[in-house]
Amino acid sequence: MINAVVNQIRKGFFQDWAVCGFNDDTGLGGMAVDIRACLGVGYQLVVPSERLTSKITNPLTDRWLPKDASRDYIKSTISSLKGIILLERANWHPELLSVAQEMGIHKVCVPMWEWFNGNSPEWKLVDLFACPSAFSEKIVQSYGFRNTCQLTWPLDLSKLPNRHVRGPARHFIHNSGLVDHDDRKGVRDTIIAFSRLRRYDVRLTVRLQKEVPLPPADSRVNVIIGNIDSPYELYSVGDICVQPSKMEGLGFMVLEPVCSGMPVITTDYPPMNQYVHHPELRCKTRWFRRKAFPSNWIKHAHLRLPNIRDLTRRMAWAATNDLQPISTYNRQWAEATFSHDSLRSAWKEVLMANLK
Repeated sequence: MINAVVNQIRKGFFQDWAVCGFNDDTGLGGMAVDIRACLGVGYQLVVPSERLTSKITNPLTDRWLPKDASRDYIKSTISSLKGIILLERANWHPELLSVAQEMGIHKVCVPMWEWFNGNSPEWKLVDLFACPSAFSEKIVQSYGFRNTCQLTWPLDLSKLPNRHVRGPARHFIHNSGLVDHDDRKGVRDTIIAFSRLRRYDVRLTVRLQKEVPLPPADSRVNVIIGNIDSPYELYSVGDICVQPSKMEGLGFMVLEPVCSGMPVITTDYPPMNQYVHHPELRCKTRWFRRKAFPSNWIKHAHLRLPNIRDLTRRMAWAATNDLQPISTYNRQWAEATFSHDSLRSAWKEVLMANLK
């Protein structure tokens, strides 16, 4: 018994756990990389990618979980695990949760509030919802679940630059990735608001993964189309990011630049405003009729549009004031919040208290 305890301490609490999700270059794929790097999760159940090419990075720790896997295959795949952390979804495989329950393996889910449909029966098999924000926990609890906790998402700071921005903003950055039908990242709002900024000593760089129709812009705006290899490249230039998102789950496009030490202008609505601690950079919202996505009709999947006039005002403030205090604060907050040791300790403590 003593040897088993000593061995568990040496290996780390999460060494015999697996994260379940994609291993690709999508946001969910990046989340799997983060949680393994920060918490020391030993394995990944790799589900086939829906949009990109799946990767098996390490055959010793990456375990393939095809959609047509049998119960016997799943049993043999997860037999050595103590727990599984599911990213966003409970239905990565229709048999996974029931097999894990039968085998006494813990099942923890990190829910994304905007896609969480609490009426789906598979959620009842989850032992604990590890919510990355107070807003996320509120949504999960609104469906009657009480097996919830709030835990900081384990963001890996080593993949981000350590920026020290000084002086007023002269180079504004907007990262939008793939622009969807609702323009959730607010690229068009950013361009319109910047175009109304009556200064000609500033410029805006917009990064997109694919070309989309955009509002007319003057010579101060530069649009770059293409993929970036790493988050480091996204935040290694520029004085301030403008990310007036209409809706976010975790909000990496806001959180990552903040953690890099960059000031960020964003929408004054959760979870975006939880990362931007200076009210001068939080943009007011404006009224919008449609509140939910009609295709899925998830009642709480609502959009909050930025007020264009106020967004321009926030940009003007950033172009006038020294941003060094905000830059310094952001990086210090990130280093205190996302230390690997403190994250592992917090997650371990909460899981041990809630999982029997």
